[in-house]
Amino acid sequence: MRPNIHLGEQVRLCTRMSAFVGFLLVSIGTLALLRVAELCSGRHINRAPLVQRYCAVLCRLLGMKVQTHGTVTQDAALRVCNHVSWTDIPLLGSCLPLRFLAKREVASWPVIGWIARQIGTLFVQRGGGDFLKVQQTLTEALAQRECVLIFPEGTTTSGERVRKFHPRLIGAAITAGCPVQAITIAYHRDGQPDLLVPFIGDDDFVAHLPRLLRQPAVQVDILFHPPLTVSASDCPNQLARTLHQQVSQGLEALRENARSPTSHPANRASAHPAR
Repeated sequence: MRPNIHLGEQVRLCTRMSAFVGFLLVSIGTLALLRVAELCSGRHINRAPLVQRYCAVLCRLLGMKVQTHGTVTQDAALRVCNHVSWTDIPLLGSCLPLRFLAKREVASWPVIGWIARQIGTLFVQRGGGDFLKVQQTLTEALAQRECVLIFPEGTTTSGERVRKFHPRLIGAAITAGCPVQAITIAYHRDGQPDLLVPFIGDDDFVAHLPRLLRQPAVQVDILFHPPLTVSASDCPNQLARTLHQQVSQGLEALRENARSPTSHPANRASAHPAR
């Protein structure tokens, strides 16, 4: 029995990896052409619609079965989400047009780093060395009515719980007078939290990707909470606590729904916590 399972995993890996490499080549070619067109015309080309479609294709290639809960709006807002893996980015990018903040190390990843730079990702240096520059860039993007996603935990986790939200970048929404929407993401396999997708510790992309592609599809639940309006008098620390409570309650609801998928998690996690 085991050799057949092993053979099935190898076939799945080869098939998905081939499709993944082909997808990357097409993505690189398309983005390179867009860059050339920008240089020739001297005008910026909006990549958001293309990126959203490409993210949806990538999620299918990775074997992600996505179910969204709540209302996915296209309105400009700062989106905050718990962070489990690098796969969070294409998953959320497939739902709506977004600009992302990512750790500086991603910029050096083979191929993926170049793509991330081309789609307008904002890179953050661990330790906050360029925090003021990132905060200013984030505030300007929000003031221009762009949708930006940040992971306020500051790192990836196992997905079992939501770590404390750091308030400094969340405060950019207050400065820009922009709404904030919390998002909860959860990965499940056979009704239980998935242990393969989390990208934590000393793991690296080159080792993580084959492990992911080798396994059957994973269920991904994404819960969009009602957006919060902010004002200049709001406190970043309190706003961060409110958003953390929303995301934490959402994770509990998604876990319960995965165990007993009879009720909609948005009905149990959509209320605004007290601010």
